[in-house]
Amino acid sequence: MITQTKNTSYQVGDIFYSSWGYEQTNVTFWQIVKLTEKTAWFRPVKKQTIDIHTSMSGTTAPIPNEFIDYPLARTKNSIVRKRINPNHPNELYGNRSWDTFYRYDGKPVYESSYY
Repeated sequence: MITQTKNTSYQVGDIFYSSWGYEQTNVTFWQIVKLTEKTAWFRPVKKQTIDIHTSMSGTTAPIPNEFIDYPLARTKNSIVRKRINPNHPNELYGNRSWDTFYRYDGKPVYESSYY
């Protein structure tokens, strides 16, 4: 396992997030737990509410190293593997609605729900 590579801007521990939904905005934060020259492995982490805008919306931020299960991943420990694309260092695209990952910039991320 590599913790940082010369050919990418990624490091083990970096945080990304996925944001998806139709009538609500679901946010999941992901942390790089393993890295090679061409692939990053992500595991979901807990999140905390930063601000409440209404009873059903607000902002959230990650809690690094506090790993959780993510049933949609359908993998052991919910680890998701992503191919690194040097042309898009801040986005890692997926083929399902929930698995396009965006680099977390340290600012709270908007989310909403109906429960």
